Amino acid sequence: ATIAKYISQVRRCYETSLKTNPAIQGLVEVSFMINGTGMLDYSKVKRTTLKHAETEKCITTKMMNWKFPKPKGGVKVPVNYPFMLRPVGR
Repeated sequence: ATIAKYISQVRRCYETSLKTNPAIQGLVEVSFMINGTGMLDYSKVKRTTLKHAETEKCITTKMMNWKFPKPKGGVKVPVNYPFMLRPVGR
């Protein structure tokens, strides 16, 4: 639910890049750590078929401001999440 709340930021990163490179599409799998406060300790690209550094950096940078529910017991929670990016209507 939290990722769904922020997915428009990911789309914006991608759509901005599409303006200058209309052919890019692919998967960006992001690895991140939710800390005890619900904020992220880090956000980095684990695997990508998009191969567009500007878009990938935009996504991981925006994610650092996302607020997740606090993990029970204040433990850190590692997450890998795939974003499939393709132009709308394709």
